[in-house]
Amino acid sequence: MRAHPLGAGSVIVGEAVEAHPGMVVARTGLGGTRVVDLPLGEQLPRIC
Repeated sequence: MRAHPLGAGSVIVGEAVEAHPGMVVARTGLGGTRVVDLPLGEQLPRIC
């Protein structure tokens, strides 16, 4: 992906682990963790 001109600045922002199945957990600036809530309302943009 980084070899393509539009992906040159791409970075890994997370990983899938067995410790938290089905959840998104964020690491805080103080070293703790918190569960990221699901977005409310429509989850996909309307394009029509």
